[in-house]
Amino acid sequence: MAAQQLRKFELDREQRVLDTHEALSYHWRVWELTGLIRPSGRSRSRYLLQAISLNVLVTLLFPLTLLARLILTRNLQELCENLTITITDIAANFKFINVFLVRRQLDRIRELLQVLDRRALSVQHPEELDALRQAVSTARRSFRIFAGIFVVGTLLSCIRVAIAKERRLLYPAWFAVDWLSSDLAYVCICCYQLFGLIVQAIQDCANDSYPPAYLCVLTGHMRALELRVRRLGYPGHPECPPWCRIVQLELHDCIEDFIHISQLHASIQQILSIACLAQFICTATVQCTVAMHFLYVTDSHDLSAMMLSSVFFLAVTLEVFIICYFGDRMRSQSEQLCDAFYACNWLDQSPQFRRLLVFTLMRSQRTFCIYAGGYIAVTLETFEQVIRSTYSAFTLLLRAK
Repeated sequence: MAAQQLRKFELDREQRVLDTHEALSYHWRVWELTGLIRPSGRSRSRYLLQAISLNVLVTLLFPLTLLARLILTRNLQELCENLTITITDIAANFKFINVFLVRRQLDRIRELLQVLDRRALSVQHPEELDALRQAVSTARRSFRIFAGIFVVGTLLSCIRVAIAKERRLLYPAWFAVDWLSSDLAYVCICCYQLFGLIVQAIQDCANDSYPPAYLCVLTGHMRALELRVRRLGYPGHPECPPWCRIVQLELHDCIEDFIHISQLHASIQQILSIACLAQFICTATVQCTVAMHFLYVTDSHDLSAMMLSSVFFLAVTLEVFIICYFGDRMRSQSEQLCDAFYACNWLDQSPQFRRLLVFTLMRSQRTFCIYAGGYIAVTLETFEQVIRSTYSAFTLLLRAK
Protein backbone atom coordinates (compact mmCIF):
# COMPACT_ATOMS: atom_id res chain seq x y z
CA MET A 1 0.00 0.00 0.00
CA ALA A 2 2.80 2.39 0.92
CA ALA A 3 4.64 1.51 -2.30
CA GLN A 4 1.56 2.33 -4.37
CA GLN A 5 1.15 5.67 -2.63
CA LEU A 6 4.84 6.47 -3.21
CA ARG A 7 4.51 5.59 -6.88
CA LYS A 8 1.40 7.75 -7.17
CA PHE A 9 3.23 10.63 -5.51
CA GLU A 10 6.12 10.28 -7.98
CA LEU A 11 3.74 10.25 -10.94
CA ASP A 12 1.94 13.34 -9.64
CA ARG A 13 5.28 15.10 -9.22
CA GLU A 14 6.30 14.20 -12.81
CA GLN A 15 3.03 15.65 -14.04
CA ARG A 16 3.75 18.95 -12.27
CA VAL A 17 7.38 19.25 -13.44
CA LEU A 18 8.34 19.80 -17.07
CA ASP A 19 11.44 21.47 -18.49
CA THR A 20 12.10 20.67 -22.14
CA HIS A 21 15.28 22.72 -21.98
CA GLU A 22 16.71 19.74 -20.07
CA ALA A 23 17.27 18.28 -23.54
CA LEU A 24 20.19 20.74 -23.78
CA SER A 25 21.51 20.24 -20.24
CA TYR A 26 24.60 18.31 -21.43
CA HIS A 27 25.35 20.97 -24.04
CA TRP A 28 25.04 23.89 -21.65
CA ARG A 29 27.33 22.14 -19.19
CA VAL A 30 29.94 21.67 -21.92
CA TRP A 31 29.59 25.30 -23.03
CA GLU A 32 30.08 26.42 -19.44
CA LEU A 33 33.18 24.25 -19.02
CA THR A 34 34.71 25.44 -22.31
CA GLY A 35 34.10 29.14 -21.65
CA LEU A 36 31.24 29.91 -24.03
CA ILE A 37 28.73 30.64 -21.28
CA ARG A 38 29.47 32.00 -17.82
CA PRO A 39 28.13 29.65 -15.12
CA SER A 40 25.81 31.18 -12.58
CA GLY A 41 27.60 32.16 -9.39
CA ARG A 42 31.05 32.40 -10.95
CA SER A 43 32.85 35.76 -10.90
CA ARG A 44 33.48 37.50 -14.21
CA SER A 45 37.26 37.64 -13.69
CA ARG A 46 37.53 33.92 -12.92
CA TYR A 47 35.29 33.07 -15.89
CA LEU A 48 37.36 35.21 -18.30
CA LEU A 49 40.62 33.71 -17.05
CA GLN A 50 39.37 30.17 -17.59
CA ALA A 51 37.75 30.91 -20.96
CA ILE A 52 40.73 32.77 -22.42
CA SER A 53 43.35 30.30 -21.15
CA LEU A 54 41.49 27.21 -22.36
CA ASN A 55 40.57 28.58 -25.77
CA VAL A 56 44.03 30.00 -26.48
CA LEU A 57 45.72 26.71 -25.53
CA VAL A 58 43.28 24.43 -27.33
CA THR A 59 40.82 26.17 -29.65
CA LEU A 60 43.54 28.38 -31.20
CA LEU A 61 46.89 26.56 -30.85
CA PHE A 62 45.72 22.96 -31.39
CA PRO A 63 44.49 23.51 -34.99
CA LEU A 64 47.52 25.71 -35.73
CA THR A 65 49.86 22.78 -34.98
CA LEU A 66 47.81 20.58 -37.33
CA LEU A 67 47.78 23.23 -40.05
CA ALA A 68 51.54 23.79 -39.79
CA ARG A 69 52.17 20.06 -40.18
CA LEU A 70 49.81 19.97 -43.16
CA ILE A 71 51.81 22.70 -44.91
CA LEU A 72 55.08 20.80 -44.30
CA THR A 73 53.73 17.45 -45.56
CA ARG A 74 55.82 16.00 -48.39
CA ASN A 75 53.83 13.04 -49.80
CA LEU A 76 50.24 12.49 -50.87
CA GLN A 77 49.45 9.77 -48.33
CA GLU A 78 50.42 11.95 -45.37
CA LEU A 79 48.64 14.86 -47.00
CA CYS A 80 45.35 12.94 -47.10
CA GLU A 81 45.67 11.77 -43.51
CA ASN A 82 46.59 15.22 -42.21
CA LEU A 83 43.97 16.96 -44.33
CA THR A 84 41.18 14.78 -42.92
CA ILE A 85 42.11 15.63 -39.35
CA THR A 86 42.78 19.31 -40.03
CA ILE A 87 39.52 19.94 -41.90
CA THR A 88 37.48 18.21 -39.20
CA ASP A 89 39.18 20.18 -36.44
CA ILE A 90 38.89 23.56 -38.17
CA ALA A 91 35.21 22.95 -38.98
CA ALA A 92 34.59 21.97 -35.35
CA ASN A 93 36.24 25.18 -34.11
CA PHE A 94 34.21 27.19 -36.60
CA LYS A 95 31.00 25.70 -35.19
CA PHE A 96 32.29 26.37 -31.68
CA ILE A 97 32.77 30.06 -32.52
CA ASN A 98 29.31 30.13 -34.11
CA VAL A 99 27.78 29.01 -30.80
CA PHE A 100 29.50 31.93 -29.10
CA LEU A 101 28.12 34.37 -31.69
CA VAL A 102 24.51 33.12 -31.32
CA ARG A 103 24.51 32.74 -27.53
CA ARG A 104 21.85 35.46 -27.17
CA GLN A 105 19.53 33.47 -29.41
CA LEU A 106 20.10 30.49 -27.12
CA ASP A 107 18.71 32.53 -24.23
CA ARG A 108 15.73 33.55 -26.37
CA ILE A 109 15.03 29.89 -27.21
CA ARG A 110 15.16 29.01 -23.53
CA GLU A 111 12.54 31.67 -22.75
CA LEU A 112 10.22 30.40 -25.50
CA LEU A 113 10.56 26.82 -24.25
CA GLN A 114 9.59 27.94 -20.76
CA VAL A 115 6.44 29.61 -22.13
CA LEU A 116 5.45 26.49 -24.05
CA ASP A 117 6.22 24.27 -21.05
CA ARG A 118 3.94 26.33 -18.82
CA ARG A 119 1.12 25.89 -21.31
CA ALA A 120 1.60 22.12 -21.44
CA LEU A 121 1.61 21.96 -17.63
CA SER A 122 -1.59 24.02 -17.46
CA VAL A 123 -3.33 21.65 -19.91
CA GLN A 124 -2.02 18.56 -18.10
CA HIS A 125 -2.82 16.12 -20.90
CA PRO A 126 -0.89 12.84 -20.56
CA GLU A 127 -0.27 12.39 -24.31
CA GLU A 128 1.17 15.89 -24.67
CA LEU A 129 3.44 15.49 -21.66
CA ASP A 130 4.60 12.08 -22.89
CA ALA A 131 5.43 13.55 -26.31
CA LEU A 132 7.51 16.32 -24.74
CA ARG A 133 9.33 13.99 -22.34
CA GLN A 134 10.07 11.60 -25.19
CA ALA A 135 11.56 14.49 -27.18
CA VAL A 136 13.82 15.39 -24.25
CA SER A 137 14.89 11.77 -23.88
CA THR A 138 15.69 11.45 -27.60
CA ALA A 139 17.74 14.66 -27.59
CA ARG A 140 19.81 13.51 -24.61
CA ARG A 141 20.30 10.12 -26.26
CA SER A 142 21.66 11.80 -29.42
CA PHE A 143 24.31 13.52 -27.27
CA ARG A 144 25.36 10.17 -25.84
CA ILE A 145 25.62 8.70 -29.35
CA PHE A 146 27.97 11.48 -30.43
CA ALA A 147 29.93 11.07 -27.20
CA GLY A 148 30.43 7.39 -27.98
CA ILE A 149 31.74 8.23 -31.45
CA PHE A 150 34.32 10.65 -30.07
CA VAL A 151 35.39 8.23 -27.33
CA VAL A 152 36.07 5.56 -29.97
CA GLY A 153 38.08 8.01 -32.08
CA THR A 154 40.15 9.14 -29.09
CA LEU A 155 40.84 5.56 -27.97
CA LEU A 156 41.94 4.54 -31.47
CA SER A 157 44.41 7.43 -31.56
CA CYS A 158 45.86 6.39 -28.20
CA ILE A 159 46.05 2.70 -29.20
CA ARG A 160 47.76 3.65 -32.45
CA VAL A 161 50.49 5.44 -30.49
CA ALA A 162 50.81 2.63 -27.94
CA ILE A 163 51.36 -0.14 -30.51
CA ALA A 164 53.63 1.87 -32.80
CA LYS A 165 57.16 0.49 -33.18
CA GLU A 166 58.64 3.98 -33.25
CA ARG A 167 57.70 7.30 -31.71
CA ARG A 168 54.65 8.96 -33.15
CA LEU A 169 52.14 11.56 -32.02
CA LEU A 170 48.44 11.13 -31.40
CA TYR A 171 47.83 13.27 -34.49
CA PRO A 172 50.29 14.58 -37.08
CA ALA A 173 51.29 18.02 -35.82
CA TRP A 174 54.25 20.38 -35.93
CA PHE A 175 56.09 21.53 -32.82
CA ALA A 176 59.21 23.68 -32.65
CA VAL A 177 61.15 21.08 -30.65
CA ASP A 178 62.89 17.83 -31.53
CA TRP A 179 60.54 15.38 -29.83
CA LEU A 180 62.11 12.38 -31.58
CA SER A 181 65.35 12.69 -29.61
CA SER A 182 64.07 14.25 -26.37
CA ASP A 183 62.08 12.12 -23.94
CA LEU A 184 60.86 15.13 -21.97
CA ALA A 185 59.70 16.97 -25.09
CA TYR A 186 57.91 13.85 -26.37
CA VAL A 187 56.06 13.29 -23.09
CA CYS A 188 55.06 16.97 -22.82
CA ILE A 189 53.78 17.05 -26.42
CA CYS A 190 51.82 13.82 -25.97
CA CYS A 191 50.26 15.16 -22.77
CA TYR A 192 49.33 18.41 -24.53
CA GLN A 193 47.86 16.55 -27.50
CA LEU A 194 45.87 14.24 -25.23
CA PHE A 195 44.55 17.20 -23.25
CA GLY A 196 43.72 19.13 -26.42
CA LEU A 197 42.14 16.05 -27.99
CA ILE A 198 39.86 15.51 -24.99
CA VAL A 199 38.81 19.17 -24.87
CA GLN A 200 38.22 19.27 -28.62
CA ALA A 201 36.24 16.01 -28.45
CA ILE A 202 34.01 17.45 -25.71
CA GLN A 203 33.52 20.65 -27.72
CA ASP A 204 32.76 18.70 -30.90
CA CYS A 205 30.32 16.42 -29.10
CA ALA A 206 28.25 19.41 -27.97
CA ASN A 207 28.61 21.34 -31.25
CA ASP A 208 27.60 18.38 -33.41
CA SER A 209 24.70 17.21 -31.24
CA TYR A 210 22.97 20.49 -30.39
CA PRO A 211 21.31 20.86 -33.85
CA PRO A 212 19.41 17.54 -33.56
CA ALA A 213 18.67 18.31 -29.89
CA TYR A 214 16.96 21.60 -30.73
CA LEU A 215 15.12 19.96 -33.63
CA CYS A 216 13.91 17.22 -31.26
CA VAL A 217 12.50 19.75 -28.81
CA LEU A 218 10.85 21.78 -31.57
CA THR A 219 9.29 18.62 -33.02
CA GLY A 220 8.06 17.60 -29.58
CA HIS A 221 6.26 20.91 -29.03
CA MET A 222 4.73 20.67 -32.50
CA ARG A 223 3.48 17.20 -31.65
CA ALA A 224 1.99 18.39 -28.33
CA LEU A 225 0.21 21.26 -30.08
CA GLU A 226 -1.05 18.92 -32.79
CA LEU A 227 -2.67 16.66 -30.19
CA ARG A 228 -4.29 19.66 -28.50
CA VAL A 229 -5.64 21.11 -31.76
CA ARG A 230 -7.15 17.79 -32.85
CA ARG A 231 -9.21 17.69 -29.64
CA LEU A 232 -10.78 21.12 -30.23
CA GLY A 233 -14.57 20.98 -30.33
CA TYR A 234 -14.86 17.29 -29.52
CA PRO A 235 -16.55 16.04 -26.34
CA GLY A 236 -14.43 17.26 -23.51
CA HIS A 237 -16.82 19.67 -21.81
CA PRO A 238 -20.14 17.75 -21.71
CA GLU A 239 -21.78 20.46 -19.67
CA CYS A 240 -21.15 23.05 -22.42
CA PRO A 241 -23.04 23.46 -25.71
CA PRO A 242 -21.12 23.10 -29.01
CA TRP A 243 -20.77 26.86 -29.36
CA CYS A 244 -19.36 27.23 -25.88
CA ARG A 245 -16.89 30.06 -25.47
CA ILE A 246 -14.46 27.69 -23.74
CA VAL A 247 -13.68 26.03 -27.09
CA GLN A 248 -12.96 29.41 -28.67
CA LEU A 249 -10.64 30.31 -25.79
CA GLU A 250 -8.84 27.01 -26.27
CA LEU A 251 -8.35 27.92 -29.94
CA HIS A 252 -6.91 31.28 -28.83
CA ASP A 253 -4.42 29.41 -26.65
CA CYS A 254 -3.49 27.10 -29.53
CA ILE A 255 -2.93 30.07 -31.82
CA GLU A 256 -0.69 31.70 -29.23
CA ASP A 257 1.32 28.51 -28.94
CA PHE A 258 1.53 28.26 -32.73
CA ILE A 259 2.98 31.79 -32.81
CA HIS A 260 5.50 30.84 -30.12
CA ILE A 261 6.45 27.74 -32.10
CA SER A 262 6.92 29.90 -35.21
CA GLN A 263 9.21 32.19 -33.22
CA LEU A 264 11.04 29.18 -31.84
CA HIS A 265 11.55 27.85 -35.36
CA ALA A 266 12.88 31.23 -36.53
CA SER A 267 15.38 31.36 -33.65
CA ILE A 268 16.52 27.78 -34.25
CA GLN A 269 16.93 28.59 -37.94
CA GLN A 270 19.30 31.42 -37.03
CA ILE A 271 21.52 29.31 -34.79
CA LEU A 272 21.58 26.23 -37.07
CA SER A 273 21.98 27.85 -40.49
CA ILE A 274 25.76 28.35 -40.38
CA ALA A 275 26.41 25.26 -38.25
CA CYS A 276 24.59 22.93 -40.68
CA LEU A 277 26.28 24.53 -43.70
CA ALA A 278 29.69 24.04 -42.10
CA GLN A 279 28.80 20.43 -41.35
CA PHE A 280 27.73 19.74 -44.95
CA ILE A 281 30.93 21.27 -46.36
CA CYS A 282 33.09 19.44 -43.83
CA THR A 283 31.39 16.10 -44.52
CA ALA A 284 31.70 16.35 -48.30
CA THR A 285 35.37 17.38 -48.08
CA VAL A 286 36.33 14.75 -45.50
CA GLN A 287 34.53 11.98 -47.37
CA CYS A 288 36.42 12.77 -50.60
CA THR A 289 39.71 13.07 -48.71
CA VAL A 290 39.18 9.78 -46.90
CA ALA A 291 38.36 8.15 -50.24
CA MET A 292 41.73 9.27 -51.59
CA HIS A 293 43.37 8.15 -48.35
CA PHE A 294 41.93 4.67 -48.75
CA LEU A 295 43.30 4.40 -52.26
CA TYR A 296 46.84 5.17 -51.13
CA VAL A 297 46.82 3.65 -47.65
CA THR A 298 45.73 0.31 -49.06
CA ASP A 299 49.02 0.06 -50.91
CA SER A 300 51.06 0.59 -47.74
CA HIS A 301 48.98 -1.86 -45.61
CA ASP A 302 48.76 0.62 -42.71
CA LEU A 303 45.89 -1.01 -40.82
CA SER A 304 45.77 1.56 -38.01
CA ALA A 305 45.56 4.44 -40.49
CA MET A 306 42.76 2.65 -42.35
CA MET A 307 40.81 2.18 -39.13
CA LEU A 308 41.23 5.82 -38.15
CA SER A 309 40.13 6.95 -41.61
CA SER A 310 37.11 4.66 -41.40
CA VAL A 311 36.12 6.20 -38.06
CA PHE A 312 36.40 9.70 -39.54
CA PHE A 313 34.35 8.71 -42.59
CA LEU A 314 31.60 7.07 -40.55
CA ALA A 315 31.59 9.88 -37.97
CA VAL A 316 31.09 12.76 -40.43
CA THR A 317 28.52 10.74 -42.40
CA LEU A 318 26.56 9.86 -39.26
CA GLU A 319 26.68 13.50 -38.10
CA VAL A 320 24.98 14.69 -41.28
CA PHE A 321 22.51 11.79 -41.28
CA ILE A 322 21.34 12.52 -37.73
CA ILE A 323 20.88 16.23 -38.46
CA CYS A 324 18.99 15.50 -41.70
CA TYR A 325 16.88 12.81 -40.05
CA PHE A 326 15.63 15.08 -37.28
CA GLY A 327 15.22 17.96 -39.74
CA ASP A 328 13.04 15.70 -41.88
CA ARG A 329 11.02 14.63 -38.82
CA MET A 330 10.44 18.25 -37.90
CA ARG A 331 9.23 19.07 -41.41
CA SER A 332 6.83 16.10 -41.42
CA GLN A 333 5.52 17.09 -37.98
CA SER A 334 4.80 20.63 -39.18
CA GLU A 335 2.68 19.16 -41.96
CA GLN A 336 0.77 17.07 -39.42
CA LEU A 337 0.24 20.17 -37.31
CA CYS A 338 -1.33 21.92 -40.28
CA ASP A 339 -3.58 18.89 -40.88
CA ALA A 340 -4.66 19.00 -37.22
CA PHE A 341 -6.38 22.36 -37.73
CA TYR A 342 -8.47 20.75 -40.47
CA ALA A 343 -9.19 17.73 -38.25
CA CYS A 344 -10.69 19.64 -35.31
CA ASN A 345 -14.49 19.80 -34.93
CA TRP A 346 -14.88 23.21 -36.59
CA LEU A 347 -18.24 22.36 -38.18
CA ASP A 348 -20.11 22.65 -34.86
CA GLN A 349 -18.40 25.87 -33.77
CA SER A 350 -19.34 29.53 -33.92
CA PRO A 351 -18.56 31.86 -36.88
CA GLN A 352 -15.92 33.60 -34.74
CA PHE A 353 -14.21 30.26 -34.20
CA ARG A 354 -14.24 29.48 -37.91
CA ARG A 355 -12.88 32.91 -38.80
CA LEU A 356 -9.95 32.48 -36.42
CA LEU A 357 -9.35 29.00 -37.77
CA VAL A 358 -9.24 30.26 -41.38
CA PHE A 359 -6.63 32.90 -40.49
CA THR A 360 -4.56 30.27 -38.71
CA LEU A 361 -4.81 27.87 -41.64
CA MET A 362 -3.54 30.56 -43.99
CA ARG A 363 -0.51 31.04 -41.77
CA SER A 364 0.17 27.35 -41.26
CA GLN A 365 0.30 26.46 -44.97
CA ARG A 366 4.05 27.13 -45.09
CA THR A 367 5.90 24.02 -43.93
CA PHE A 368 8.57 24.52 -41.28
CA CYS A 369 12.02 23.53 -42.50
CA ILE A 370 15.60 24.33 -41.49
CA TYR A 371 17.88 25.62 -44.25
CA ALA A 372 21.65 25.35 -44.07
CA GLY A 373 23.07 28.68 -45.15
CA GLY A 374 19.52 29.80 -45.88
CA TYR A 375 19.31 27.66 -49.04
CA ILE A 376 19.99 23.94 -48.44
CA ALA A 377 17.08 22.10 -46.83
CA VAL A 378 18.13 19.94 -43.88
CA THR A 379 16.21 16.83 -44.94
CA LEU A 380 16.91 13.22 -45.85
CA GLU A 381 16.77 14.19 -49.53
CA THR A 382 19.77 16.44 -48.95
CA PHE A 383 21.62 13.61 -47.18
CA GLU A 384 20.96 11.38 -50.17
CA GLN A 385 22.42 14.03 -52.48
CA VAL A 386 25.54 14.30 -50.29
CA ILE A 387 26.07 10.53 -50.45
CA ARG A 388 25.58 10.48 -54.22
CA SER A 389 28.06 13.30 -54.71
CA THR A 390 30.63 11.51 -52.55
CA TYR A 391 30.15 8.28 -54.49
CA SER A 392 30.61 10.12 -57.79
CA ALA A 393 33.80 11.78 -56.53
CA PHE A 394 35.15 8.45 -55.27
CA THR A 395 34.42 6.78 -58.62
CA LEU A 396 36.26 9.57 -60.43
CA LEU A 397 39.29 9.19 -58.12
CA LEU A 398 39.26 5.42 -58.58
CA ARG A 399 39.41 5.79 -62.36
CA ALA A 400 42.23 8.31 -62.09
CA LYS A 401 44.36 6.05 -59.89
